Formats: sequence, structure tokens, C-alpha cells
Amino acid sequence: MNKYQFFFSILFFNSYILFSQVQGVVLNNEQSPLDGVNIYISEYDLLIKTGVDGVFLISESIPNNSYLEFYKKGYQTTIIQYNYENELKIVLKKLHVELDEIGIRESISVLGSNKLLNIEQKSLSDNFISYTSLVENINQLTGVSSIGSGLGIQKIVIRGLSGLRVVTYLNGMRISNQEWANDHSIGFTDLGISKVELIKGASSLQFGGDAVGGILYFSDEPFVESTIPSGFIATKFDNSHMLFGNQFGVKMSRNNFYFKADGEYSQASDYRLPDNTYLFNSRFLNKAYKFSVAYFNDKIQSIFRYQHNSDHVGIPAHACNVDLTSVPLESLTSSSFDLNEDYKMTRPTQYINNHLFTLKSNYFSNQIKYSFFVGYFINNLQEFEKWTIPAFDMDLSTTTLRFNLDFLIKKIKINTGLQYQNQDNFNNISSRLIPDASSNDFGYYLTMDFNKNNFGFNSGVRFDYKNIHCKDFEYNTFFPSVNSSLGFFYKQNDHISRITYSSSYRAPHLSELFSDGVHHGTMRYEIGNISLDTEKSHQFDFKYQYSNDHIGFVVNPFVQFVNDFISINPVDSFYINTYRIYNYIQYDNVQLSGLEINFHYHPHLLHNLHFEQYYSFINAVNIDDDVFLAFTPSNKIKTKLYLDLENYSIPLSLNNISIYHLYSFSQDNVALYEPFSSAYNIVNVELMFNPFNKTSLLIGVNNLFNEEYVPHLSRIRDVAGGVPQPGRSFNISLKYEF
Repeated sequence: MNKYQFFFSILFFNSYILFSQVQGVVLNNEQSPLDGVNIYISEYDLLIKTGVDGVFLISESIPNNSYLEFYKKGYQTTIIQYNYENELKIVLKKLHVELDEIGIRESISVLGSNKLLNIEQKSLSDNFISYTSLVENINQLTGVSSIGSGLGIQKIVIRGLSGLRVVTYLNGMRISNQEWANDHSIGFTDLGISKVELIKGASSLQFGGDAVGGILYFSDEPFVESTIPSGFIATKFDNSHMLFGNQFGVKMSRNNFYFKADGEYSQASDYRLPDNTYLFNSRFLNKAYKFSVAYFNDKIQSIFRYQHNSDHVGIPAHACNVDLTSVPLESLTSSSFDLNEDYKMTRPTQYINNHLFTLKSNYFSNQIKYSFFVGYFINNLQEFEKWTIPAFDMDLSTTTLRFNLDFLIKKIKINTGLQYQNQDNFNNISSRLIPDASSNDFGYYLTMDFNKNNFGFNSGVRFDYKNIHCKDFEYNTFFPSVNSSLGFFYKQNDHISRITYSSSYRAPHLSELFSDGVHHGTMRYEIGNISLDTEKSHQFDFKYQYSNDHIGFVVNPFVQFVNDFISINPVDSFYINTYRIYNYIQYDNVQLSGLEINFHYHPHLLHNLHFEQYYSFINAVNIDDDVFLAFTPSNKIKTKLYLDLENYSIPLSLNNISIYHLYSFSQDNVALYEPFSSAYNIVNVELMFNPFNKTSLLIGVNNLFNEEYVPHLSRIRDVAGGVPQPGRSFNISLKYEF
């Protein structure tokens, strides 16, 4: 024990109370104890681990029938329902092939049953040191792409749909970060986040029916049992943006109280193109902090969270009073990097401040779990084209109330509840892109899950009643809707199949209804359409999975029909000969269809080598006019080669080597006036070391061969013939845990 641990042990010794605890043990197939097994107690959002003897201790205050998830890398995840009368002896099966991110498996998920819904999960615990950004990591999932320009502006695309059709939740609260525009990022970083759950399509009825494209649910790192502070400090550098980033986190508990706090400061300059020039004004600054406080006993669990995220983001490739398609690239770049000047904010710039408050309480009584959630999210967005006066300054506030019941009727799990959401958009100055307006959404949902042996089904329904009110346009319209989902699951030996149907709706957004002006962030003149109606979607999704000790693959075809599809389309005219005009229109019938394939190979003779490959193909068509939809991502093949060296004696304790390759096909299926895009290859290499105890060191190279490429969904693809993404870059990250 070092002097700091000794100090904190003395500090809390007098107030520490030893509660009654229950002992359990985790073993492998050979009945040998397993150390370092993670045990997640979902009702408490609490993580504990086994010791070297495989033993773990849990408090007797944990409610009966709570779910415990046991997981360890290289072993099959196991979930049990806790019963104080049963012996806690868990056996984990050794796995060679893991399909955890994309496979049909047992796992505790906020969004529902992974077996019955198309839920994919991805760990984000080491995202800060292992990836250049949160979005870059999620991009590696099948069927996921991104819109952006460098690291400063990035947002998720799921199966060709993005923006308002992809709903983002953080710890139960919907993040409304002016997501209608491509220059508005996700609204938070990976700070303190443990994992993301992804549904492709609108099968998660509990969290709203308007997720036509899908839902992303981010969860914070769980609490830990520790009367002395534990946590981490981390730092990283990436020379493509001359990015310096720092994070810290600390956790502790005392009696039945738990506490977490995290902070981040990251700053980046203009990113370097493959020709060694720098894209002017692609710089950004991020500051964030968050904390959580929880109280748990055998009847009530309450968690309060607060988070603040501040972004200063430059808007690159911007020019005034010129044709953006013909402006020379040289006029948008600089030939050198100035350490004293190139971190300073210039114009145009976005200043974004987000504050998030949430309170969640669970109460257990007679095998029923009552949950109450209240959340408040306030987003302030200022966009400056000139130095003194913002082009617009808006506050968007979101208030959410949700009451939920979980209970069992024989073998059927029932989840039902009510949700209310209010949004207010308020302009702080007279200049505006969208008007002052408010919306109120009342929803009721009911889902039923049945799962026994090798068969299961899921069904659900949701009723919503949404009102949008805007005084400026004398607009007051109601949008009622009914959404539903149905899924079946079947397993036979190593073969698993699942088929799901889901319907969803999406009422038009303020930006789609009322926009009328230049949006400098997207460099276009947008014209809304007050006659837009509700968008309706029907999706069919089939997933088949097979795996054994050395090979695994998943095949996932899907088709989605969208009626009254709201689209923003370019026209053959410009505003002041600079900004292309875009109109919001509605298509009667749109079809999105595709195929996703995941392949994982683990050679018998080289157990520490893993080969993974993901294929995603999509086709998006306006059926009525027999034309392609604009902004459809290109087809992709993603390949990952992972070599685990943890059990070898290599200098600096080299832990693993990872090689990632992305091949993006050319995109020739484009809408009228939309340019084509070319194919490209990207190769990234990473080496992870553990040079000291509790220390991780990562050294990596992105875009190893310095490929010059412009993604089809790049924000600045139409400027100067297409502005390339960053060239070859080197990064180094260091993390110490205590």
C-alpha cells in the first residue's frame, strides 16, 4: 500500500461500516478459479470483480431477482437472476471466437433483449487512448458511417440514415444537440462512457417511435465498491490535428453512497492533408466535466448525474461570395503550422454549450420494478461568421419525464410505461435560421418478451401524440401515431436465427418546416416546407448466426420502406452565386435495402490471432421517380487483424498488435446534381504496451499509406472539387489507473 492509499484508508476507517455480504465464486470449465471476472449488477449500475481465488462478495441488500452479468475477455458471457437462497457458483465457458459486438447473445441491455431485437453493443472503456474520437470507434461497426470534416465535426449515419432519424440517448436522456444539421456533432465525447448500444431501425419502443434510422444509447462507466478513491489519468497526442487531449476520472463509495467524477480538456489545430498542407479553420477546443452520485439499498436505488460539454469548433472550407464548387483548394489551406496562432479560434466558428441533468430512481416491491426518470438538457448554439455579431444564437431545451414498470407474468416479461417530452427552441437575437417554437410529445408503450430454452419472441406497441406550435408562422399541428414491433428468436445447436419487424413514425422538425436562409455551417441556402406530413417507416430485419471454436459469421439482410420520406435536395441554382439552394420535399415511397455480413476466423494453430471482416451494402431508392436518394453512404468492407501477445515476454510488455483496413467502394448511385465519389483504401496500425503496472501505452499510425480520399458523406465534398480527409498521422496515448 502506497502512502496515498494509506492516507485515505485512515481517513475513512472510522466511518466505514461492514455490511452483510454474500460470497460467490467463478470457475472455468476445468473448475479452476477465474480472477478478474467482471460482475455487473444492473439494478445498481455497479461493477465488482473476482479475486485471484475466483471469489467475489456482493451485498445482501441487492434485491432478489436482480440480474448479474459475468463477463471476461475470452469467455462466454453469462447472466443469472440473483436469488439469496441459491448458491452463487458460476462456470464460464472458454471462447475462441467472440461475436460480442454484432452477434446474437446473452447480455444486459437497456434497449431490450439482444436475442429478440437487433441490438449491437460496443465497449468504449478505452476509447480515449485507442481511437482518435468516439465516432471513429463506432464507425467500425457494420452498417455504420459518419458525416463530418476531420475530428472537429462528426456524426453517426446508420444504414444510410442520419440526423433527426438517428436518436441519441445518454444515460436515459435524449440528446437534442440541433442534430438536424450536418455541422452539429454528437454533443459529447467519450468521457466516462462505458459502452454504446445500437439498434438499427425503430425497435426500441421505450425510447420513442421517431428513430426511423436507429437509436444510439450511451451508458456511463458503472460505479465501483471502493472506500478509497480509484480512477485514472490519461493523455494523448495526434499529429494530424496536432491534438493534445487529457482526461481524468475518479470513483469511490462509502456505506450505501457512490460517487464518480470525470474531466477532459482537448485542443486541436487545423488538420494536415495528404499533400502536407493544412485545412484552415478545422481547429477545435473541447472542455467537459461530469459527476454522478448514487444511493442504493434493498428497496430504492437513485442516481443523479450532471454533465457539461463545451465545444469551440471552426467551420473549415468556408468562402464568401464565390462559387464554392470552383474555388481553388489552395485558397482554403495553409502551407505551414504556426504553434502560436493555429490553436486560436477564428471565423466562422460555432460555440456550443450543453448542460445535462438527470435523476433516475428504482423501487422494488413484490417482484415489480418501478422506475422514474426525469431529465433536463439545455443546448446553446452560437454561430459566428463575423467577429462581433453571431449569425444565430439559439437555446434548445429538452425536458423528459418517464415512468416505467418491469414485471413477470409467468414466463413473459412485461415492460410498460409513460413518457412526456417538451422541447423549446428560443432565438436570443433577431437573426435566425429557424423560428421560436415548442413541441410536446406524450407517449405510452408496452413490450412483452418471452424466452424459454431455444425459442423466444418479442412484441410491443407505442402510442404517441405530438404537438408542434410556432407563433411566427401561426402553426399549431398535432401528429398522432402508432408504432409496433414483433420479433422471433430460435436456436438449434450452433445455429441462431432471428427475424424482426418494426414500424416507426417521425413528425417533421422545425428546420424542415420553417428554414429559410443561409446555413453557414453547411454552406447552403435551405428552404423549409410547411406542408410536410408525418414520415412512416416499416422495416424487416433477418439475422442468422453460426459459430464454433474457430469460425463465426453473421448474415443480416434487411429492407425498409418509408412513406412520405422527408428529403433535402439540391437544385440547379445558387443564392448570391455562392450557396447552392436546397429544398425540403417529401417522397411518397422510398426503399432502403441492404446486406450486412460479419466474419470472424480464429486459426486452430495460432490461438492468439483473430481475423474479422465486415461487409455492408446498401441501396436507397425513391420508388416513385426511380431515382437514388442523396447522401447515401458507399458500400464498405472493414477488416481487422488482431494479434494478442499478452502471454509472451516481449520488451515493454507489448500486449497486442491491431491492423484495421477500410475499403470504401465508389458511390455511383447518386441523386440529381449530387457528385459521384471515388473508391479508397485506409490502413491503420496500433501497438498496445503495458510497460508498468496499471499503465497502458498505445502507439499508432492512421492512414498508413497517406491515401488522399474524400468520403461520399464528407461535409466538404462539394467544395473545391472535394477537400480530402487527413493524411498519414501518428498518435501516442498513455493511461494510468490507480
